[in-house]
Amino acid sequence: MAREARPARQPADNEVGSIPKRLFALVRQNVTPRLGAALVLWRIEAYTATPLALLLVATLGRWSGALAMGALMALYAAAFLFLLKGDPLFRDVRAWADGRPLGRLLEGVAEQRGWRGAARRVLAVPLVIMFLGPFWRAVTFHLFRARPLPAYVFSVGGSIPHSLLWTGLVLGGIWEGLVWPFLKAHVL
Repeated sequence: MAREARPARQPADNEVGSIPKRLFALVRQNVTPRLGAALVLWRIEAYTATPLALLLVATLGRWSGALAMGALMALYAAAFLFLLKGDPLFRDVRAWADGRPLGRLLEGVAEQRGWRGAARRVLAVPLVIMFLGPFWRAVTFHLFRARPLPAYVFSVGGSIPHSLLWTGLVLGGIWEGLVWPFLKAHVL
């Protein structure tokens, strides 16, 4: 029995070979110059934040370094809020999240009116400030449709307590309690 020759199979859209091409086309279609600048600035912030915080704690001291780091992160927060303002990507993200568990969570915080919505927003703000960096705070406040003035106050002003916790308390404690004594005993 002779086998019939089959034509070459075309790769489907969801196969691995076409994903990079589709992703590149999606990025090229949706990334505005301001969003591109925000993404580049975000990666610079992400790669330099911990080494810079460690340098500031080592040279200026635990709390002075934390305050200096908080001031720098406040500048990043203001830049991210400005660069991401009005970006159409957030409309697309909200449309994508509609009907998903993430969308219900966003809707419960951003859209719900009355005392329950206000209580959820009040409870979300300290968590956003203390656990998210400047870029993700800006993204969160834009997804929550926060008004500009409260978004700037909480994101920019929240950089100081965020830095006091993570740079001063956590990183400063690791530096003063572990790293510096080890360096003094074994290296210096």
